[in-house]
Amino acid sequence: MINEALAVNEKTTSVVSETSSLDPNTLWQSLAAALKSRVNEYVFQTWFAPLHPTCIRDHQLIIQTHDRFTKDWIDDHYRDVVLEALNETGLGLKHEIDEFELEVNDALRPHDAPGTHQVTVSAQSAQKKQLNDKYLFSNFVVGPSNQFAFAASRAVADRPAQAYNPLFLFGGVGLGKTHLINAVGHGVLANFQNYRIIYMSSEQFMNEVINGIRYGKMEEFHNKYRKNCDMLLMDDIQLIAGKDRTQEEFFHTFNALYESKKQIIVTSDKLPHEISGLEERMRTRFQWGLIADIQPPEIETRVAILKKKAELEGAELPDGVAMFLAENIRSNVRELEGALIRVIAHSSLTGQRISIDYAREVLAEILANRQNLVTVEGIQKIVAAYYSVRVADLKSPRRHKVVAKPRQVAMYLCRKLLNTSYPELGERFGGKDHTTILSACRKMELLEQKDNALRSEVQELKRRIQE
Repeated sequence: MINEALAVNEKTTSVVSETSSLDPNTLWQSLAAALKSRVNEYVFQTWFAPLHPTCIRDHQLIIQTHDRFTKDWIDDHYRDVVLEALNETGLGLKHEIDEFELEVNDALRPHDAPGTHQVTVSAQSAQKKQLNDKYLFSNFVVGPSNQFAFAASRAVADRPAQAYNPLFLFGGVGLGKTHLINAVGHGVLANFQNYRIIYMSSEQFMNEVINGIRYGKMEEFHNKYRKNCDMLLMDDIQLIAGKDRTQEEFFHTFNALYESKKQIIVTSDKLPHEISGLEERMRTRFQWGLIADIQPPEIETRVAILKKKAELEGAELPDGVAMFLAENIRSNVRELEGALIRVIAHSSLTGQRISIDYAREVLAEILANRQNLVTVEGIQKIVAAYYSVRVADLKSPRRHKVVAKPRQVAMYLCRKLLNTSYPELGERFGGKDHTTILSACRKMELLEQKDNALRSEVQELKRRIQE
């Protein structure tokens, strides 16, 4: 509960004397307007627009949500914003409204989807079988690297075909795209009992196209995807690139669903414009909705993921071991969890306590292989290609901006990803003094925090390097 009392507005003369004289809808409209000025449109539409004011009770404005997660998320992340917005309304509500309270009301959950069709229990069970039961919103660990994609997915699950359509989730291998797309499916089936969901990989879609052509069943294929589907969830859409007939069928399926206000969600390991062989008309359509990226998790999120996974496995994971694993396995969640499972399994079989030394011993081969994957030379090549300069330019004494920025970014990434010493980096970048490297790295670290464009470039380079 948000339980801090509102500050008294001494200048307001319109203090209402009786709680019953206040209309919760009117108060909510004033509060919503104040919130809009304090958060961006995306945050407002995702977390506040779906809220519903119900009454004023015991000097509290009661706002109801559809689920526990929304309540907890607003409580944890927007507590101060809400209280400031309440104070900002200037309604002088100290004597009448002391708190803003969120309640979960299952009666408000929209159990019936729009439309006249009915889905039987057995049909719902079949739909759920398409989805992985382990991939739920409740066990997805949220951090800065995936918060945007997570919030967008939650919004779609709560308001399919109304929030973001299509939703395009992209990110490297093992970062959580499949988890989120499955979680959306589970969320929709929980909220909308009549929804007909199809979840599949693009490879499965392609195989159905081939079989439809081969056995003369294209009409059946069209009915399945264009008439008997309320939500299409498709993994790895990049795999249809270069498959002309498959793209043709997906294009018309996309149009039919979109025009019928049906939700479409696809995942990819690349942005639409980066998918070679993808038709321009498909790129354009993916850009109609929302494109949300998932970056490699930062160390705090990696530690949280490990602790959550260990808890689910019923294993005790010391903080030091979690930190050790998080520091040494950075590329993706799948590999991180795989390493943890290996350590837990070995510990269970041998009866030994999990410690940093034990984890290092069990994962010795994996850690040795990882250290050989990323090198200074490899980073230099990727950065040079990204900025369209030569590796020789990065090592040269040239100070022109066209070369200076890529050079500093490359130094910064080498230091951040490999922890290479400043003197060694100076040597690897053309014999530069270690103070030059130190200065460049500090400059990039500060700029990354302030410059959104640079931060985006660095994140994309990290993704390419770690893949």
